Amino acid sequence: MVEVDGQKTTLREVVMGAQEGDTILLQDGLYTFNEAGQGQYTGVYFTKPNVILRSQSGDASAVILDSEYKGLGGQSGVITIDAPGVVVADLTVRRSIFHLVHLWANADDVILHNLELVDGGEQFVKSSSGDGEIDGVQVSCSRFLMTDEGRDNVWGYGPVNGGTRCYTGGIDTHEATNWVVRDNLFSGIYCDAEGVQRPAHGKFPELRDGNTYNGGLAEHAIHMWDSSQGSGHTLTRNRIVNCARGIGLGLVSTVYGATITNNTVFSEHAGSGEHDVGITVDRAVDTLVAHNTVFFSHPDGYANGIEYRWGETNNLTLHGNLSNRRIRARDGATAALSDNVAEMGDASWFVDAASGDLHLADCAAPGEAGLHADVPLDLDAEPRSEPTTPGADQCAE
Repeated sequence: MVEVDGQKTTLREVVMGAQEGDTILLQDGLYTFNEAGQGQYTGVYFTKPNVILRSQSGDASAVILDSEYKGLGGQSGVITIDAPGVVVADLTVRRSIFHLVHLWANADDVILHNLELVDGGEQFVKSSSGDGEIDGVQVSCSRFLMTDEGRDNVWGYGPVNGGTRCYTGGIDTHEATNWVVRDNLFSGIYCDAEGVQRPAHGKFPELRDGNTYNGGLAEHAIHMWDSSQGSGHTLTRNRIVNCARGIGLGLVSTVYGATITNNTVFSEHAGSGEHDVGITVDRAVDTLVAHNTVFFSHPDGYANGIEYRWGETNNLTLHGNLSNRRIRARDGATAALSDNVAEMGDASWFVDAASGDLHLADCAAPGEAGLHADVPLDLDAEPRSEPTTPGADQCAE
């Protein structure tokens, strides 16, 4: 419950009662939700354009929207957005059976900024229009975090009698165009192959005949499934630590015009059914992958730091990337490669590899790369020199 002008109400009612352009400020505190009854919905639902929801203090850790793994009605998440221009900022959203934030068909130009998103039972931020496209969304300066408790509450997806896989991830977009995903941290988003058996559908195992599962490959920290010709996603300056997979484009459908620059991907895990590639480009056209750093510290880490796949992938440029694993073509894909450093590097090259800080400690070790016109800045938004340094960090001694 929340209090507005002395009257008790729910956060859902406050948001649904807002008018276009209203700003809703939340005082510091813990906000919880009622369990939804039959035919009821209790999560936050935006239907009016240009509404802003944020903490009054600006401290994301001080305002917590906690679903407590309650059923909020149907398969709805904590926050559902079905209106353009909505801003959600400066708060924490945690412990959802389903998605933490779900964007629907009308959610163009939404801004998600300075959020702490913790333990999504499914993908933390999901877009699925069903019809049309969700355009111009920005996800920035946020933390996507999974805990041990979160791994015990991830939904399984797939065949009931074996092959169930871990159905969570960071950002997962369908029917999306021109998204900007920048300056975020993704940490620990993977499923555990050990420990107790998990219900295959979180709180509702009866939906899967009581099936349980362990492990499985989670979705990427960032996965853009598709986009239309003439559009272009920008994925830049994100830090990915110990996630099942880093960044992915396409797979079933084609992604057009994306840029993946100045991201860092670190994993301490061995390659397995739970831990896979750093960056993968699967069925993408007119794509730039430049100045990313991928470092897997485990001696048996996944073999490829960056890979690109399928003959449909074309006009792909890989420039100035740094990876201690292979940069590899698969399944007939081609690319223009320049100034990449692969299968080289150890922890001593970096400031604190064990914690996923892949700023360079040894500026000379990676050598030099030419300055790419489309990547004038590094992961700290500092200007690059000519020549510059391979990887995300423009090292300066």
